[in-house]
Amino acid sequence: MSSKSHDPSENDNVILFPGLVQKLSEKGMTALKEQKYYDALTYFNQSTELDPEHAQARYGLVITNIELNRLDEAKKYCESMLKEGIGDYYEVLQVYVSLLVQLGAYDEVVDLLEVVIQEDKLPSEMAETFYQLLDFSRQMTDEYGAPSDDTLMEEQALMPPPAELINDLEKGNPDQQWGAIQQLSHHKLADVEDAYRDFLKSKDQHPVLKSYILQLLKEMDSTGTFVVHKFGESFTIELHKEDLFHETFGMQVIDRLEKELADDNPTLFDIVQQVWWHYLFALYPKKPEPADIDIWACALHETGRHLLSDGEEFISLSAHYGTDESDVTMCTEHIKEIEQLLFSMNEMSAYREGEQ
Repeated sequence: MSSKSHDPSENDNVILFPGLVQKLSEKGMTALKEQKYYDALTYFNQSTELDPEHAQARYGLVITNIELNRLDEAKKYCESMLKEGIGDYYEVLQVYVSLLVQLGAYDEVVDLLEVVIQEDKLPSEMAETFYQLLDFSRQMTDEYGAPSDDTLMEEQALMPPPAELINDLEKGNPDQQWGAIQQLSHHKLADVEDAYRDFLKSKDQHPVLKSYILQLLKEMDSTGTFVVHKFGESFTIELHKEDLFHETFGMQVIDRLEKELADDNPTLFDIVQQVWWHYLFALYPKKPEPADIDIWACALHETGRHLLSDGEEFISLSAHYGTDESDVTMCTEHIKEIEQLLFSMNEMSAYREGEQ
């Protein structure tokens, strides 16, 4: 692993290409619109490395991380933009407050918006949204009391009835099913567990949605035994005993990659980590095969290089990692297949696992 440190002067050559940063940022926006989130992340990172104050690229990092469901990362990018005064302050603030609400940081929302509103500088077109977010967060904070049983009943009354949600879960398209999964989680566990259980063991439902259900059940402290059908196989799991999403093996592979990439190419290291965790999330409870750290580290390294390239051909890294090239190719191809599941949800309503 190289100990080479980054020299800020290495970015001085940007003056030779005055349009480079904007071009990279525009490529990032195009990739974002096309839902090529890893490509977008790469372009925005390259832009901000060359010009840390480029507003479009910084905002692009926020939105891309939201799309990748990396809300904590998006929050950090928002915070830095607000502190440094980069971008449209109130536009960034609106995204930031929405992220805080999604993350359940209601106290932070109250403290922040009370100060902002007192300054009386809110744009008129945004004022109503901020007041609504403030009112909602006040209701959710300890200062104003946790929601009462009556309040929770009122909130549930505004949702579709469980029977309707369960019907959407069983027969809807992936978007409807995702909405049903989230809303059902607000009902009592006993009322929804059977519906989740049926979805998990079905041969016809989307594997990524099954992973979301397993994550929710874990968060709801479910202790039951579940049969999960994925990729033509059935698995019996007990969530409270599980190494959820193969985190132990996942970290072993990340540690191997860190030795290769963390110092020499941190952008590539960040991207392959995202690819890996998304892959394991979609795959679970099926285990990554073969259970070889070097093979998966090599496959991820190869995948990351191709994501960052424009079709450039590379010499295989198999010899460097001490692996068989055919094993690495098999793993990289499977990573690509899983990526299609993760980023083509809206096009997958006709998907059937048994066809894979």
